Amino acid sequence: MAKKAATLRVGRDGAPVQEKRGLLRAGTAKIDITPDEPVYLGGYDLRKTPARRRHGRLYARAVAFDDGVRRFVIMMADLIGIDGAGIRQRIAEATGITPECVFAGDVHNHAAPISRPRSKGTGVSGPTNERTRWFRCFHKAVTQVVADALADLQPVKIGAGVGSSRIAMNRRKRMQDAESMLTFDENNSSQHFGEHRTKKPVMLREFEGVVRLGANPLGPIDDEVGVLRIDKRSGEPLAVLANYACHGTSLGGRNATVCGDWIGRAMSVLEEQLGAQPMYLQGASGDINPRFVGGLDGHMDSIQRTDELGEEFAREVVRVYGQTATRTCEGAIIRAAHRLILLPRCYREVLSDFRNTTVVAPVSAVRIGDVTWVSFPGEMFHEIGLRVKHASPTAMTFLCGYTNGSIGYFPTQAAFAEGGYEPAASHLDPMAEKHYLRQMAEVMTELR
Repeated sequence: MAKKAATLRVGRDGAPVQEKRGLLRAGTAKIDITPDEPVYLGGYDLRKTPARRRHGRLYARAVAFDDGVRRFVIMMADLIGIDGAGIRQRIAEATGITPECVFAGDVHNHAAPISRPRSKGTGVSGPTNERTRWFRCFHKAVTQVVADALADLQPVKIGAGVGSSRIAMNRRKRMQDAESMLTFDENNSSQHFGEHRTKKPVMLREFEGVVRLGANPLGPIDDEVGVLRIDKRSGEPLAVLANYACHGTSLGGRNATVCGDWIGRAMSVLEEQLGAQPMYLQGASGDINPRFVGGLDGHMDSIQRTDELGEEFAREVVRVYGQTATRTCEGAIIRAAHRLILLPRCYREVLSDFRNTTVVAPVSAVRIGDVTWVSFPGEMFHEIGLRVKHASPTAMTFLCGYTNGSIGYFPTQAAFAEGGYEPAASHLDPMAEKHYLRQMAEVMTELR
């Protein structure tokens, strides 16, 4: 545990006020949350039985920052669909950090256990892990790992760099006129696997231009890899944060092994090669998958190929890390802005409940020097994420999707016109993009 700095008084976040504000400190921690018992995996409806095999480890990770008056903490779990809003509140209450300075999210790993309870309003149906030891241990770990990161606070030097990766691919596939035995999403409903399996599959008609889930190699992606390097004052490595937009779905709905997917392998490689505590921040990946997804486009689940994706991504992070210089942030101040952004609800849901016309998206933006973090509670399309980055007041912006709650898919207005899985599943009206970006621009001005 790091030695505590001398203090004069306690700030509004319960953080010790140092003799000189702006002496940036950071701390990091991780806790193993790998289940040691059978658990149900999340992300695909195709799986109806618990997973009993494991490959690699899963972790809850935390990075904390302190400028002497205000603290900012990020907690990310190697899971999918955590109760980000509830966990954020628990972390805030346990630490005294204001909620706008708490990011609680997950990496959106579809080979991980279900971590949310099945109760009214959670959106969780079917099997859960509520009665397992793992479930209880995970929910204790998310506050403990933050406490451990705060206990590790020490003076640091930071630096940011940018790389690029093509392990991702646009997943909005345009179909051709054809007949096939494959459904639009083989990882949720299939004639060849799971409860709908049949010895007599029927031919399904596809139409030119209809959008389905699959590989779209000509479609756009956000290939930016954002890297934040955090060193101790001595120059020794402390942490590395990597931000990228790509689903954790290289293992599909037929996979029955608990695994960190490509993201977990990437984090293992980074820790081994850099000696720094890694954290992956999932970006605006609502329409982005890995280059291959088990169960789609004829691909089979392959842990070996999944690991290779993670290793390819890690090589780029290592390259950028090695070229990124760190410096002491004298006079560093943690600035924060928060807003409950109101978005229009989709028409089909308004028809069923005319008193409920809005979707509330809690959004936070935090700035330290030349770096900004922006949270979003759901699956944002990458093109909206790019516009958020362009509106940022800093050169480096980490967009953290799947953080502090979940409002589901956030497609672009153009995507609603094209149709497809994500617009059909979204709670939002096509005009949501316009209203969100207008309000986000106002949030960003508070950080200038």
